[in-house]
Amino acid sequence: MTTDVPARIEDAPRLQAQRRSLIVLVAAQVLSGVGLAAGVTVGALLAQDMLGSTGLAGLPSAVGTAGSALAAVAVGRMSQAHGRRPGLAAGYLAGAVGSVGVVAAAVAGSPVLLFLALFVYGAGTATNLLARYAGADLAAP
Repeated sequence: MTTDVPARIEDAPRLQAQRRSLIVLVAAQVLSGVGLAAGVTVGALLAQDMLGSTGLAGLPSAVGTAGSALAAVAVGRMSQAHGRRPGLAAGYLAGAVGSVGVVAAAVAGSPVLLFLALFVYGAGTATNLLARYAGADLAAP
């Protein structure tokens, strides 16, 4: 059983910072998880509409997964070099840029832009998964 009462008084600020960080991470996990799931679904529907074929509707998911794999390496290296916060922020920012690109592709009716944007959008998926490690690192023993 864990309690919020610090063993020593000097542990109190660390426990408060840990609690705030975990709240932010949980909120980010929930919100980004919902957004990312919706984005993959919308990407498949957009590809089907733009390409006129249900046979290629899985392609957006594959492109997003490829982008996620590349972004996981980039976010990991950035986190190692500059700290986890800048790495996660950059990954989430890239995912947001990708989502704007998906909207622009839908407006323009451009499948090429859609696939490029979904590749960048994959960074959001990678970052969402990597943020879970931050939560595990902050957990009390």
